[in-house]
Amino acid sequence: MTIEEIKSVSIYQWMKENNYGDGVRKGKSIFYCSPLRPENSPSFAVNIKENLWYDFGSGIGGNLINLVERLHPAWSEHQVLSFLQRQIEEKKLLYSKDYNAVLREEENKRQWLEGKRKEFSDNLNQETFVEMVIPLTHPALTDYIFKRRISYRIAQQFCKEVHYTFRGRRYYAIAFKNVANGMEARNVFCKRCIGKKSISVIYADGSSQQQCCVFEGFFDLLSFLTMQAEIQDNGISINGSFDYFVLNGVGEIKILIPLLEKYKAIHCYLDNDNAGKNATKSIMNAYGSKVIDESYRYREYNDLNDCLMAMHR
Repeated sequence: MTIEEIKSVSIYQWMKENNYGDGVRKGKSIFYCSPLRPENSPSFAVNIKENLWYDFGSGIGGNLINLVERLHPAWSEHQVLSFLQRQIEEKKLLYSKDYNAVLREEENKRQWLEGKRKEFSDNLNQETFVEMVIPLTHPALTDYIFKRRISYRIAQQFCKEVHYTFRGRRYYAIAFKNVANGMEARNVFCKRCIGKKSISVIYADGSSQQQCCVFEGFFDLLSFLTMQAEIQDNGISINGSFDYFVLNGVGEIKILIPLLEKYKAIHCYLDNDNAGKNATKSIMNAYGSKVIDESYRYREYNDLNDCLMAMHR
């Protein structure tokens, strides 16, 4: 492998594969806390298009080879090149243009899947008729709430009970309303949206606060509030006054992001899977250091409700 080929390897992918994180997108660059010196605010920029890095704190920059030379100043040129060639082979690093093409393909695939999900949901809603929405009281639904370790009082405060027919058959479910007058419907057998899909917003204290918490699903919100109310020093929920946003699915992230601009702190409690991490990354790309990824608090579990249930075992 030639020196020019090594220089052409994606610095962004190299940073990611070497545990420097996903960074924060600002304009055409991805910003990280500098790997060359201690700092709290990201000032180390990687320009994805040019495949170059620049450390604003020290006023130096360059290509991938220059970066490894700075990270390991005692290494010889041969050691630097051997290290990078080994990493390229072991970590399957791609040339910058190829890696950017992979990122674009993944985004196109995500958008296609979201389109198919919406099409499927629209077809279901054409055959769904809501009969009534009442306070949450059905024994089968309350039992489901208890099995998920959710406070019944909290579930009653934020949820309703919906009765509906679908293709001539009658059903009932826990209902959680969204801002488009649709509702997430959930019971032990089924998870679906009735009406238009959208996010849910809750102003817990009746007026907008300076901080907010973002959740992926409404059971995550209910789990957070249950922990806050019933489990002291749980290490998961945080104290304070917050507005609450529920995505009701990561496909609604584009609706959410503009609504977060006014907040001084954005606490993300999304799932510990690829979809949740990508949604958190999208919020971080938009708002940088204002965003706190709280998923590390329950890193051994997929989501907040899994964590809550584990606390009761």
